[in-house]
Amino acid sequence: MTNRRFPSTPTPPGERGVTVLELVIAMALLALVVGSVYGMIATGARSARVTNDLVQTQAQVRAALDNLVDESRWAQAVTAASATSVTLLIPQATPFAAGSPYTVTFAYDAANRTLTRQVDIDASGPLPPGAAQPVAYRVVTSTGGDGLALEYFDAAGTSLGSTPADLAAIARVRITVTTTWDNFSRTFAGDAALRAR
Repeated sequence: MTNRRFPSTPTPPGERGVTVLELVIAMALLALVVGSVYGMIATGARSARVTNDLVQTQAQVRAALDNLVDESRWAQAVTAASATSVTLLIPQATPFAAGSPYTVTFAYDAANRTLTRQVDIDASGPLPPGAAQPVAYRVVTSTGGDGLALEYFDAAGTSLGSTPADLAAIARVRITVTTTWDNFSRTFAGDAALRAR
C-alpha cells in the first residue's frame, strides 16, 4: 500500500480561512443584534398600540362630554342631581327636541365603568324611559374611583356642591370625566350654563 500525499497549496497572504470558533462567535453576535432589534420593534409596537387605544378612548370621552355639555346648555331645569348623575329637562323647540320636551339622564355606571345616557321621551309622562345607553367607555380614575364627577352652581356662581338640596337653584353644571387606559389617565372638564338661568 502506497500512501500518497497530495501536495498542499499554500494560502496566499491575506486570505485566511474561518475557524469554527470565529464562526460561532459571529453567529452569537448576530443573534444578539437580531434579538435587540426584535425587542425594540416589539416595544415600539406595544407602545403604538397603547397610544392608539388611549387616543381612541380620549376621543370618545371628549365626544360624550361635548354631548353632555350641549344638552345641558339647552336644559330648562335639573330634575335630579347627584355627584355622578344628572337628569335634565329639555324643552321643545330646541335643536334636541323639536316636537315635545323630554328628560335626559347622564349617569356613571360603576359596574361597567361607563358614562350612560337615558332618555324619557315624554318627560316623565306615562311612557317608561328608554334603556340607558353607554356613550363613553373606560370612564374611571387611575385609582379605580368614579370617572364622572358633577358639581352644581347657582346663578351667582356659588357652589351648591355635588348633591344640591334645592334643584331649582341650579344654574350651571361642571362636568369632569376621567378616563384611564393602561395606567395612563386623562381628565376632561366642561361647564354648562342652563338655558334662561
